[in-house]
Amino acid sequence: MTTKLSDDLRQAIEKEGGNPVHLVDAATDVHYVLMRAEQYKNLSAVFAEGEEFDVRELYPLMAKSAASAGWDDPDLDAYNDYDAHKKP
Repeated sequence: MTTKLSDDLRQAIEKEGGNPVHLVDAATDVHYVLMRAEQYKNLSAVFAEGEEFDVRELYPLMAKSAASAGWDDPDLDAYNDYDAHKKP
């Protein structure tokens, strides 16, 4: 079944810059994720039954996700050397 995208959902997708949009059905409290068909195809291929899974396939997606969340901010580099601040 294919349904048309509402203006509200289209605006939410634009606001997220093409990233997946999290939705909650107010009547059932069921959570959904709305994403581009290309994104879904990539994810479903990783988790398809019968195929061997290699976590390294997710590395580019994880890096992109971390960057979009702000983890590539240079100010956060101090957390990479946490042990250097411990007293002996």
